[in-house]
Amino acid sequence: MLSRLARWGPLLAVLTVAGCVVNEPTTYQDGDAALFAADVQPIIARECAYEGCHGREGMPLTLYAVDFLRLRDPEGDVDTAGTALDERALSESELEHNRRAFAGRVSVDDPLGEDLIGRLIPREEGGVPHGGVVVYRDSGHPDIEVLRSFLRTVDAD
Repeated sequence: MLSRLARWGPLLAVLTVAGCVVNEPTTYQDGDAALFAADVQPIIARECAYEGCHGREGMPLTLYAVDFLRLRDPEGDVDTAGTALDERALSESELEHNRRAFAGRVSVDDPLGEDLIGRLIPREEGGVPHGGVVVYRDSGHPDIEVLRSFLRTVDAD
């Protein structure tokens, strides 16, 4: 047994250290699509995408959600001859639009999207004005961490 440990021990030590050093999350140009679809889109649908907020065309951050604003056609025309829109789920185009729009809030100047997060929390907790709306009463809300988790997957370059 000791001879096996002596032979494989150095390799195991290197692999263990290498595994511990790699701590950076994987980043994507427009963020992790699976994380967005599973965890972020439900938050957007619940908190942001209704008509009085970001669920209307022409907003700086227009977002789509089932039962609210829907992307009928990428060019803006309603195609009555095309496939009917599934009213129970977002289309791939809608989901991709939302992910890219949300990821677009990350930049070289704001690599973690803190300006976006700041718009969701009270001024007393470091928030910034957001049309008179405070989405979360404190910065410790679990949704905030979900949003930050997604924003960390966006490549700021």
